[in-house]
Amino acid sequence: MFNVESQGAVDVIKPMAPLNHENVNEFAETLESGLSTGQPMVVFDLSNVPLVDSAGLESLLDFQDALQDRGGIVKLAAAPQLCQEIFRVTGIQQHFETYDEVKAAVGSFVQ
Repeated sequence: MFNVESQGAVDVIKPMAPLNHENVNEFAETLESGLSTGQPMVVFDLSNVPLVDSAGLESLLDFQDALQDRGGIVKLAAAPQLCQEIFRVTGIQQHFETYDEVKAAVGSFVQ
């Protein structure tokens, strides 16, 4: 349910399901096993995520904290309208750089 691919030095994680309480354990396992070492740069491609619940939001924040402790950064890209609204209402968008397209998010690491 979670694809991880490298685009240069950036790991792009593409969930293929809602980020909710049913999927957070698999999400956490994917994050831990599929990421590069060093100072990780990660983009979440949310284009196929129809919904994010409180457990999914908490997982995103926890993962961001863990990466920041390692000198890394997380960016969000291509979130559907409902996810954007959830991020806005909950204030999550204040904690992440967000981009309309994955390519722009990946490219932002080299600017």
